[in-house]
Amino acid sequence: MMSASPCEVCLARGNGKHFGVDACRGCTSFFRRTVVNKRQYKCSEDESCDIENSESLLCKKCRFEKCLKVGMKKESIQNHRDIYGRRNPQKSILPSPSTSSKLQYPIPTTIISTIKQNYSQLQNVRVVVHAMEGGSMFLKPAPRGQSYKETYRLLLREFYLVADWISNSFPHFTELPTSQKDILLRNFYLTFYNLEAGFFACQKSRVDIWFLPNGNFINCHNLESFYHDENNMQPMTSADAAKLFKGTCTGCKRNVLIPMLRENVTQFEFLALAALILFDTGLEGQSDSCIELCRKVRNKVQKEMIYHYSTMRKTEDFALRMANILSIIPSVQKASQKMQEDLELGHLFNAYSAEKTFFENCMGKR
Repeated sequence: MMSASPCEVCLARGNGKHFGVDACRGCTSFFRRTVVNKRQYKCSEDESCDIENSESLLCKKCRFEKCLKVGMKKESIQNHRDIYGRRNPQKSILPSPSTSSKLQYPIPTTIISTIKQNYSQLQNVRVVVHAMEGGSMFLKPAPRGQSYKETYRLLLREFYLVADWISNSFPHFTELPTSQKDILLRNFYLTFYNLEAGFFACQKSRVDIWFLPNGNFINCHNLESFYHDENNMQPMTSADAAKLFKGTCTGCKRNVLIPMLRENVTQFEFLALAALILFDTGLEGQSDSCIELCRKVRNKVQKEMIYHYSTMRKTEDFALRMANILSIIPSVQKASQKMQEDLELGHLFNAYSAEKTFFENCMGKR
């Protein structure tokens, strides 16, 4: 059997003919969404991005122009299609309200709306708390690169702020035994930290630096400055530390920043992902009642996502959009696992390590 020709837009593995040219699934969906939703894009460079470069796919303007250049035809798009791509305006991939007993409409987005409201409050609290670290309540300082010590202190402060945000957002969470809340929170925290950095990347349209909750950042291209510590003797130089722990930064960029920016994750989607990550199941030490609660919350969140895409946002190919968004979760978890391993490695060898309280509170390590 002959393999499909490569995508004429980005040279990725093709998926057959679409809109008149050989194209991959990603470029096909991108072209359809752009035309159907009549989207307009701008290039941050000079409209000459190399779309064959994976990072250049982030430039939607140049990607769409490349689609047109290779011959994709707008008139070939069919707005009403079933999941197999054939014209079928009578059928929908959504269950009908009259025939489905499991998914009733309308579904109020109560969970995510509550999270959103409390997330806004979290942002306001952050301004006050982080300004207490030598800043001013009335002057917003310019963002700057942080060191590893500053970042660890920031993460420790953030742990309590995020825990409070969770308690206010999920009443059922507060009803769990303390041991179960600890399991969920410590499994959640570093992953949420990485997920939120990806959301910041979407807001800033940048993947070269790692934005932090206080407005500062980690310069991914100059990790040596991140590990610079002239006041303490370390078992390795900052240059060696940058090489040793570079994998964490590279993995976060590859698995979190770039995928989230490529999908242009919205705040609604970011908060939905946060809820799904928090209420994980099958964790070590998790009780049956806790797992059951997590399953119920996850089901509600996913129903709210379906309702949001199909009714509120009216997303074209919303099933594909939702699948792409949900696929971000294992990628973020993978990056977080690598980060945790490097944190523990540094702690083991006492090299650029966080304080003991960080490991005890944020990671549950003794």
